[in-house]
Amino acid sequence: MKFQRLSLLLGLLTVLVMSSCVSNKKFNELMNEKDAIQAQLQSANDRIANLQDEMNSMKERTENLQSERDRLASDFERANREAQQAKDAKAANEARLNQLTEELAKAFVVFEKSGMEVHERNGKFYLVVEDAIRYRSASTALSRRDMNVVEAMAELLKNNPDMHLIVEGHTDDVPISTEVFRDNWDLSVARSTRVIRQLIRLGVNPSQLTAAGVAEFQPFATENPRSSATRAENRRTEFILIPNMGQVYNIFRD
Repeated sequence: MKFQRLSLLLGLLTVLVMSSCVSNKKFNELMNEKDAIQAQLQSANDRIANLQDEMNSMKERTENLQSERDRLASDFERANREAQQAKDAKAANEARLNQLTEELAKAFVVFEKSGMEVHERNGKFYLVVEDAIRYRSASTALSRRDMNVVEAMAELLKNNPDMHLIVEGHTDDVPISTEVFRDNWDLSVARSTRVIRQLIRLGVNPSQLTAAGVAEFQPFATENPRSSATRAENRRTEFILIPNMGQVYNIFRD
C-alpha cells in the first residue's frame, strides 16, 4: 500500500516538473518574441522620424523654390516693363530728334532767304554774309555798308524771336593802348557792343543778343599775318548762332 502511494506521489511530482519546464520555455519564447517586436517597432519609429525629417526638408526646399520662382517671375515682369519703357522713350526721342532736324532745316532756309549762310568753324556756327563787317585800324565805326549788314541781321532776329546770337568782335595783331582802349580786348568788345546797340536801336530784343570779344586770338586770315590785307580781314565782327540745346540735352539725358 505504501509502495503504491509512493509511486503515485512520484508520478505527480514528475508531471508538475515537466509542466513547469514547458511553462518556462513558452515564457522565454514569448519574451524573445516581445523583444523582437519592440526592436522592429523602434526601427519603424526611427524610420518614420527620418521620413518626417526628409518630408520637412523637402517642404522647406519646395517653399524656397516657390519663393525663387515668384522672385524670378517678378524680375521678368519688371524687365519686360523696363524694356517697354526704354522702347517708348527711344521712340519719343527719335520723334523729338526728327522734329529738331526739321526745325534746323527750316532755320537754314530762313538764313538762305536772308542772303546768309551758316558755316561751322571751331565748333561754332557762324552766320556769314556776303559783305562782312570790317573796321579801320583801332576803330569801332560802322560804314553804310556795315549798317546794311546790321539792318539785315535785325530783320532776321525780329522775325525769329527764338533765335539767339553771339556778336563777336575781333582785332588784328597790332597792339593798342589808348585812353579809350586799354588793349585789343577792350577794342574787340567795343566793336561787339557797338553792333549790339545798333541792333537794339533797330528793334531787336536785347535778350536775343550776347556780346563777346576775343581780341586778336582767333584770326580769320592767317596767310602772311603782318600784311595790311590780312590785318584788314581780321578786323571784323561776326555773328554766332546759339542753338537751343535744351531739347537735345533732354534727348541724350533720357
